[in-house]
Amino acid sequence: MSTGQGENAYPQKEAVSSFSRFLTRIGGAFLAPDATFKQIIADRISFWEPFLLVLLIIGVQMAVIASFSYRIVAALADSFGSLGGGIGLGFFNAVMIVVFFVAIVCALLVWFIAAGIAHISARYIFRGRGSFVQLFKLYGYSIIPCSLQLLGTVLLGLSWVLFPVFVFLDVVTVFWVMLLATVAVKQNYNIDTGKAFISSFICPMLICLIIAGLSWIWMWLIMNSFSGGFV
Repeated sequence: MSTGQGENAYPQKEAVSSFSRFLTRIGGAFLAPDATFKQIIADRISFWEPFLLVLLIIGVQMAVIASFSYRIVAALADSFGSLGGGIGLGFFNAVMIVVFFVAIVCALLVWFIAAGIAHISARYIFRGRGSFVQLFKLYGYSIIPCSLQLLGTVLLGLSWVLFPVFVFLDVVTVFWVMLLATVAVKQNYNIDTGKAFISSFICPMLICLIIAGLSWIWMWLIMNSFSGGFV
C-alpha cells in the first residue's frame, strides 16, 4: 500500500516541480534576464511553454479589452434606445470574437517575424552561433512585461483619470520588451549587446520603415493615377 502511494506521489511532485520552474523562469525574465535566458537555452525547454505563455498574455488582454468595449457599447445602446439597439449586442459579440482570434493570430505572426529578422541579422550578418527555434522560445518569454500593459488597461477601464498611468505603463512595456529581446539575442547567438540591439530592434525598425515607405509611395502612385485619369 505504501509503495502504491509513493508511486502516485512522483507524478504529482514532478508536475509541481515543472510548474515551479515555469514560475521561476517568469520571475527571472523580469529580474535577471541574462541568467534566466542562459538557463532556458541550457535546459532546452519545450516550445509549448512560451507558446502557451504568449497565448495567455494576449488572450487575457484581449478579453479585458472586449469586456470594457462591451460595457461601453451596452451603455450607448441604453442611452440611444432603439437607435443603438438596432445593431444588437449579439452582432457586437460576434465581431469581438473575430477580433479576438485575429489579434492572437497577428501576435503569433509578429512573434515569428520579429524572431526571424533578428535571427537573420545575428546569424548571417554578425556571424553569431545560435538557432532560430531557440530564439523563438526566448522571444516568447520576452513579452512577459506586456503584463504591465494589461495592468494599465485594467486601470484605464476602472477610471479614465488613470490614463497617464496607462500611457506610462505602455512606454515601460515597450522599453522592457526591447531590453529582453536584446538580451535574448545576445545570449542565444553569443554576440555583444550592441550587435544584439541592432539585430533585435534596429533591423526590424528599418524593415518596418522601408515597408511603410513603399506603401506610401504605392498609395501616392495610385492616387496620382486616379487624379490623372479624371483630368
